Amino acid sequence: MFKRLQRQFGITGGLAAILAVMGLTTLAMSLPNPVLPLYLKSIDISAAVTGTMLSVGMLGMAIGETGWGYLADRFGSRLAFITGTFLTGLSVLLFVFTQNVPAIFGIFFLWGFLRSAVFGPVRGYIANAAPPGKIATYMAFSAVMLSASSSLGGLASGFLVSSFGYHSVFYTSLGFSVIAGLVAVLCIRQKNAARPAEISEEAAEPPAPEGHRFSLLSLTPMCLVTALRFFGMGSLMTFIPLFADEKIGISVELVGVLFTVGGLANLAMSIPMGILADRLGKKNVMTAGMVVSAAAMAGTAFAGNFGMLVLFMVLNNVGMALFSPAALGLLSDSVPRNRQSTAMGFYGGVCENVGILGGSALGGVIWDAINPEATFFAGAVACGIGALLCMIWVKNVKAGQQCGCG
Repeated sequence: MFKRLQRQFGITGGLAAILAVMGLTTLAMSLPNPVLPLYLKSIDISAAVTGTMLSVGMLGMAIGETGWGYLADRFGSRLAFITGTFLTGLSVLLFVFTQNVPAIFGIFFLWGFLRSAVFGPVRGYIANAAPPGKIATYMAFSAVMLSASSSLGGLASGFLVSSFGYHSVFYTSLGFSVIAGLVAVLCIRQKNAARPAEISEEAAEPPAPEGHRFSLLSLTPMCLVTALRFFGMGSLMTFIPLFADEKIGISVELVGVLFTVGGLANLAMSIPMGILADRLGKKNVMTAGMVVSAAAMAGTAFAGNFGMLVLFMVLNNVGMALFSPAALGLLSDSVPRNRQSTAMGFYGGVCENVGILGGSALGGVIWDAINPEATFFAGAVACGIGALLCMIWVKNVKAGQQCGCG
């Protein structure tokens, strides 16, 4: 199996180890995620405060991810991976020891800051390892690992809670973080990957000059569009467990199944959509993904049973499979090779996480002030605006042709 992947896509042992760390870290994160809103409700924390707590976690990620990407470009990724695995697992365990609201806010921030250490460096490593003509395809492999791990974690979390209580998911999360850390220590070299030297003339693009003055401000159009897309994700994924519990009355096990089915849809679609983005243009596929997700979020507001929730969760994840590999591929095309982890950290920290932060915080306010359905409509509107801005403002960029200077 591995030799076939290596022959067809160029997946090396180092890249496989990187993907394994990402998958295990995501699994550790996804175990608490689906049940955290229900856990907070069980200790008498309101929806608005829950949304704010999750937003504080995303603020920690936003601050951390940008910095960790920069450090990975300067000093290599191993320190970031160790921090994002061992220390993240310990931070999750802190939920077991307190129900104090200010302390929980602090735990969310710490958890967000520490777990952010993995994602920017992983994406930077993959971007450097990918041939220029297959960047979105390679980014789709990271999306596959995210989806597979999220699906497994989502499925397990509900059954763990029903069998052993909420604290069991925190202990299990710690265990997978430790395994991820061991893989990082034993299998990942210090330096980031170099882009393959042997690339066919048809696939090769002119290399970007290493001294090129690149400014993160040149990523403003991509960042704004991404923030709007992830605002919708923050409003949907934060509050769909509460919606399923309060409006439809499904069990915590079925909430886990709901997240699993959505993740499996993303898993199945990510690589085909990455290949499609490389062939049809990344901007076009990004736009299509936001339109699909907007429809899914609006539909969720009308879901009256578990089957409809599954349908719209699958549709939203298809939209994400369209958007994310294309967006990450376009970002990589727009950035010099020696700034890949910095740019990926900035993208994850400022563009993705700020969007999720806004969706979680504002979604909780809308939930309490208006109604739950309005929370999902707000996410749909944000995705719709993002699709419009993507069409008129974002430009397709070929590898090696940076989108701006500063």
